[in-house]
Amino acid sequence: MQDQVQPTLKVRQIVSGPNHRTYYDPKKMAELEAGLLAAGKVTQPIQVRPHPTRAGVWEIIAGERRWRAARKLFGEDYDMPVVISDATDAEVRALGIIENHYRDNPSDIEQARGAADLLQYNRDDKEQTARQLGWGVETLERRLLLLNCAAEVQQALVERRIKLGHAELLAGLQHERQVKVLAGVLEHRVPVEVLKKQLGQFAKRLADAIFDTAQCVSCSHNSAQQAALFDEAIGDGFCQHPTHFDELTLAALELRAVPLREQYQVVRIVRVVDAFTPLLVGPDGELGVGAEQYGDCKSCANFGCSLSAMPGSYGQVEESLCFDAQCHSTKVADRRRAERAAARAATTDGAGDADGKGKKGEGSRTAAKPGASALPKRAANQTPPRVAQYRTERWRAWVANGLMAEPARSHRVLAALIASSSLQSFTPLKFVEAVGKLAKPAKFGINGFKGALELSDAIDAAKMPAVVQAVAACAAYGVSHDNLELLLNYLDVDEARHFRLNAEYLELLTVSELESLADELKLRKAMGDAGFKKARAGTKAKFIEALLNVPGFQYAGAVPKAIRYQRRRLRIAAMEDGGPAASVSAADAHHAEEAALTAT
Repeated sequence: MQDQVQPTLKVRQIVSGPNHRTYYDPKKMAELEAGLLAAGKVTQPIQVRPHPTRAGVWEIIAGERRWRAARKLFGEDYDMPVVISDATDAEVRALGIIENHYRDNPSDIEQARGAADLLQYNRDDKEQTARQLGWGVETLERRLLLLNCAAEVQQALVERRIKLGHAELLAGLQHERQVKVLAGVLEHRVPVEVLKKQLGQFAKRLADAIFDTAQCVSCSHNSAQQAALFDEAIGDGFCQHPTHFDELTLAALELRAVPLREQYQVVRIVRVVDAFTPLLVGPDGELGVGAEQYGDCKSCANFGCSLSAMPGSYGQVEESLCFDAQCHSTKVADRRRAERAAARAATTDGAGDADGKGKKGEGSRTAAKPGASALPKRAANQTPPRVAQYRTERWRAWVANGLMAEPARSHRVLAALIASSSLQSFTPLKFVEAVGKLAKPAKFGINGFKGALELSDAIDAAKMPAVVQAVAACAAYGVSHDNLELLLNYLDVDEARHFRLNAEYLELLTVSELESLADELKLRKAMGDAGFKKARAGTKAKFIEALLNVPGFQYAGAVPKAIRYQRRRLRIAAMEDGGPAASVSAADAHHAEEAALTAT
């Protein structure tokens, strides 16, 4: 059998991936380079993947030390042996951390940076992140804690001038104090245990507390009660209890979070062990998403603010944050592509006008068509669960009502439910309630098959077509979300016929979502800037009242995007309701619709 050819790429075709390594031990790099020179080549391939945005370029997943050494020794045109993988962004981050750990143990700070990057990509899911890295959550949190170290402390750990225990102890101090203590640790070579004992005296400064410290005046853990134990440099007013200060701080932050939760979909209290990096989202700037998309972002389930539980910034609020790093990067990239496309179109149009060669009535080939947006089609934002639940409940009622109003389609849906084994979605309790309103049988209910059969047989024959329709209608309350959308499309349900903006819906929204909705439905424009600002400045209840009573605004047909369903193509034969299926009276249909609505 012929040996398989080892794939290679030119060194210049390869670029660094999302590597958290910043320090490469010079001694170990020299040893690696000496080994490569002795062999005359790189013997073990590095792992790469196609670059996500640059054609003809490959990104390193694992093996950057070998790539750096090869570039230095053999030049940019060296044929680097590679293994090409189609890894996801999350896999790249995890593999990079694991590879570095087992090949050339990186510093704990470098591991922490990589873990924090992966954590942000995983929407701050610590369990998922720890699982991908093969760590426990406790190990992950200990690494993330290190990112609260001052830059000087981090560098000292990277260069192995201090131990992990030193850095973990220093991480709980304010940065200025960390730097001062670090200097003493390095100068006097203070062991970890000695440092732990010394820092225990300083603990948490009561002057920084955001809770009422009156309760601390006579507490035995207040350093002011033990002044004799300290020299002048320590001073008074530190909490020395291992947990009280943090517990009281978190309780105070929870109180501050209450009004913020009316404003934002996400309110994240961030602690030292979270290694939180705020991801600001806005319309403009290098990381801007564009004005239209930013309006949508404000109604997304991942839009919100952070509340600091970090030393030196207790209680500080960071607003207009995105908590989905992957989505944010996608939206930023969309905005940049749209701007580049618009710039190219403008340049082409300008060149045509300058040459005088453009024909009358003929635009540039690269220009956008009239009415077309320069922005690419945007992925839908994540709908908050409370809004999604409200919407689904309404959709089920609309489908049930639609099936009762269209006998021919109702019977076809029933046939499809049986043929696809989807009748397990049937909800007997709703059916019993609907039959009770439609046919009014005596004590109709779930009495076992024999009892139900006898009661069904007693139903007036003229009522049975409506009862059969109710089977399909009630199944609407149990079908999957995907099948529910199919039924909405099959019945061609018009949301505007069923939905009108109301207080029940608006009360589900945060103030941020209300702002986004006002822009989407043009309520802000109808109110005028001054009127909108005045309404927005009041309480949420007053804001909702103002949005529902805008003079001259046409509320009919004003359906939010969050309430609309996705249109799909279905092969539907033209039909006319007739024959036995059409024998359901208008009164029966009305009773069935009423039953369906009251069953929600």
